[in-house]
Amino acid sequence: MGTRAIKLTSIVFICSVGLGYLLFTSPIAGSAAKVEQGRRNRTTPAPQSKNVKPPAVNYSKFSHNTAQHKLACGSCHKFPTANWDKVRTGEAAFPDVTDYPQHPSCIACHRQQFFTGAQPVICTVCHTNPSPRDSSRHPFPNPIEIFNASKDGQNAVSEFGISFPHDKHVDLVGEYKTNVNPDRRFISVSFGQDKPAKPEPPQPRAEESDPKSCVVCHKTYQPQGDADEEYVTKPPKNLAEDAFWLKKGTFKTNPTHATCFTCHGQDGVPPAATDCATCHKLLPSAQQAQLAGAHDDFDPKLAAAMGIKDKLTLEKWSLRDTAKFRHEWTPHSALSCTSCHNLATLDTLDKKTRAQVKSCGGEGTGCHIEATTDGILNLEVDKKRTAPAFECTKCHVRNGKSPAPEDHIEAMQPAKAK
Repeated sequence: MGTRAIKLTSIVFICSVGLGYLLFTSPIAGSAAKVEQGRRNRTTPAPQSKNVKPPAVNYSKFSHNTAQHKLACGSCHKFPTANWDKVRTGEAAFPDVTDYPQHPSCIACHRQQFFTGAQPVICTVCHTNPSPRDSSRHPFPNPIEIFNASKDGQNAVSEFGISFPHDKHVDLVGEYKTNVNPDRRFISVSFGQDKPAKPEPPQPRAEESDPKSCVVCHKTYQPQGDADEEYVTKPPKNLAEDAFWLKKGTFKTNPTHATCFTCHGQDGVPPAATDCATCHKLLPSAQQAQLAGAHDDFDPKLAAAMGIKDKLTLEKWSLRDTAKFRHEWTPHSALSCTSCHNLATLDTLDKKTRAQVKSCGGEGTGCHIEATTDGILNLEVDKKRTAPAFECTKCHVRNGKSPAPEDHIEAMQPAKAK
């Protein structure tokens, strides 16, 4: 081959390589390559990255159940808060935690979120309108009566349960005394129950033999007293004779810090007021969800139809196994609290221990459980056995549709043996 032919061949080769380079690097070629890659992706999925990003944190919601927040209470909450004598005033005021933690408690861990944007989302946990000119805060859950009356408190569900040893208090707390300690501004409570003089007097009536300490902490809530109206809200005119409509005096109150700090305030009986975790126990998230949705014998639609908006009433009713038991009803109000509540086994964190159905029979026989079928429990259980669709309406609203629980059956056994 001649020199000219060799040069011509070389030029053709170089041009071919150059043309190929242009074709594969041009936008058109790139698009074609992407299309081809897309075709391959339809049939062969691209491998997924193992570094999956965790879900974004919602800093507008605070939970004590977050691992980083499970700290000693005093790490964030300082006792007492600066507003303790403004939330409660005059003789009702006493040192207490009545406000959210201050900024240093948040910035220590959340400096980045704290200084993000003009109105950081994390600030809305405490503040209603975060800004340098507005320091207004949401109502704090203590005092509970103020919080429950607020818009925030209406649907709030606490992350904490209260642990209270009744058996340790019933033998200690006695009767009220009228003297007031000017430094503490509390009505003091005496300790130890009076021993009866000898010879022993005749046995008192049931309502007089109740442990004196019960009324210190638990009082009848919204009692009817001497009023003519017995219902919490006005019932319809055509309400059937046996139809259920919530009545006054159904529930009992629970003590608040104002009662507990009578003895357990600063320099008081241990545990001190600063030992929050002694009584306030953080509930697991699952148990909180259960409490938030536990409606046992509580019908939210019925409560709404009754026009009941009181937070304490709704909360107490929603945790009841029986909606129709009324503490203020005369036969019940004449009983000792310990007739139904076993203080030795009472666990405030377990509602199953609060009162057992066998209490309704008085050790196996009595008001609602009898040796014959005359007792109301006997009658309704027998009807339930004969016709499973029968609804037990003497005590229940919703639970009456369910099969008779095993503890109801067991409660009738001692009566039958007599």
